[in-house]
Formats: sequence, structure tokens, C-alpha cells
Amino acid sequence: MQQNKGEKLKLKYIGEDSWSRPVYQDQHGHLWKDIHCGNSDTPSLYAAVNDEYDGEPDQPMEQEFLIVQAPNNMDKSFQYMMLGRLRSDCDYYLGYGGRNPDRLCEHNEKKQIEAMKSIWLGFAEYEKPQWLSWEQILDYDRKMCEGK
Repeated sequence: MQQNKGEKLKLKYIGEDSWSRPVYQDQHGHLWKDIHCGNSDTPSLYAAVNDEYDGEPDQPMEQEFLIVQAPNNMDKSFQYMMLGRLRSDCDYYLGYGGRNPDRLCEHNEKKQIEAMKSIWLGFAEYEKPQWLSWEQILDYDRKMCEGK
């Protein structure tokens, strides 16, 4: 399979093969397999022989890629829920909570913002929540921690 090294591949998770290796399909229809079976933060991708779903991994990927749809076993629902809870606490703190730090999960404005930043930065680029941007977190930081 010829790879265009200047092009970033967009990969979509399509399932697992018979050896439990995650299988991805790029925008050209080629199949790629993670030889580490999804057990690392960054997949180690190899081309599937003859682009067959159960084909053996062959040549390593030598170009940049972006995973646009991840496998379900990389579920980060707890992190999303926790980030949503922290954001909700901030909204309450700034509104009806009367700026009382006891209403925050972390009971401290700076610790609350640091927890939000830590969770948000823990997401890969394709996992970042659309409902909370980095700029919004910085806005909470400015509103809650300015002068403290």
C-alpha cells in the first residue's frame, strides 16, 4: 500500500478482528490494525494485508493520523460526567451559590479550576467535549479566581 506522507489520515474505528485488535478505516477505505490491542494511549497501527478485516498486520503506518471515531473500550464517560459536574458547580457558584466555595466540589476556586483543566487536558484532541472549550474554562478561572 502506497502512503502519501504529506497527508494526514482520518481514521474511523470499525471494530475488532478475531485477535481482538482494533481495526480502523481511513478516508481511502484502507484498513489499519492496532497491534497493541488498544492497550496504549497511541495506537501502533499497521496496514491490514489486502485490506481484509481479518488480514494480518503488515507494514507500519508512517504518516500522521487523526482518529475521528474511537472504539467504545476507550470510553471516558466518567471524565465527561465529572467535568460536567465541575462546570455545573462553577455556574452555581457564580449565580445562586453566592460565590460560596463550599458549593464547589473542590471547596476552593483555584482547585476547582485546576481539576477542570486537568480533566480537559487528559482528553485526546478528538475526545475534547464540544460543550466546554478551553477558553470557557479560562473564563471560569478569570471570573472565579481573579484577585484570589
